[in-house]
Amino acid sequence: MKKLILFLFLSTSLFCFGQGKSALKDVQSIKFYGVDYSQVKVFGADESPLQFKDAFRRINELFITEAKKYNVGKQLRKEVTEISLDAVNQVNDGINLSELMTSKTEYSLDKEQISAAIKALPIQKIPGVGMVFIAQFLDKSKNRGTYEVVFFDTETKEIIEEWITEGKAGGFGLRNYWAGSIYKALKQL
Repeated sequence: MKKLILFLFLSTSLFCFGQGKSALKDVQSIKFYGVDYSQVKVFGADESPLQFKDAFRRINELFITEAKKYNVGKQLRKEVTEISLDAVNQVNDGINLSELMTSKTEYSLDKEQISAAIKALPIQKIPGVGMVFIAQFLDKSKNRGTYEVVFFDTETKEIIEEWITEGKAGGFGLRNYWAGSIYKALKQL
């Protein structure tokens, strides 16, 4: 009996803390919440923080309006049972515009900031696995967007798996330019 309990504990621990993307191999379906820009920093861009805030909402809308192109489930080879942008739209609405732009050429989020971002998402606490992109750094000088891909338990908001990805930005207009970095980052999932 003790061996069975130890086995179950270790199995659960490995699932919760995962090694690489292997923690997701048994996950069949996810709920996708979009891109959380609440902690992003922008470097080297001429547009105003208000223009960026508007672009962030319009980028997230692409997961609905251009679902075939921005198909998270296809890239992950998992069923997406729901795409809900309400939570990221709420946290993105709270972006402090005076802190959005930076003069630093590098920026990244630490584990505590990522965990806090997940805990701040206003979602229903129901069983399942959620996925969100947390935008970290939009670097116009390098045409790159850096994102944290986070999978989490939607009931407890505990992180199951996370990794950094990036994509080359490109396209006409502010929304399309940075949406290009999301599209390229999706291709790396």
